[in-house]
Amino acid sequence: MADFKAGEKVKYRGMVMPAQVISGPHPSPMKSRYLIQKADGNVSLVPTGDLERIVPRIDQMAGTLAILLHGRAYMHLDARTRIQLAQVAQRVLMIADQTKGQP
Repeated sequence: MADFKAGEKVKYRGMVMPAQVISGPHPSPMKSRYLIQKADGNVSLVPTGDLERIVPRIDQMAGTLAILLHGRAYMHLDARTRIQLAQVAQRVLMIADQTKGQP
């Protein structure tokens, strides 16, 4: 089960813009819920299953590189390898941003 902290930005099911966690988890009969403020300013108490952590692009890229190059999840690699993969991921994303729209 995911644990979110107050102030953390999260994806909320059905919404394009991220929401912000205000408090939680709050126990309920079926499952825990979090109080969130949506991008439109409305506040809702939503089940944990409707929330998803926002993973930055660099973390997504480093995770993909870890699987492709080492056959293991990023978090299971040693610190030196993680740092190297994060640097490569940052460089790859920088090149992708600079060459956006080019053939």
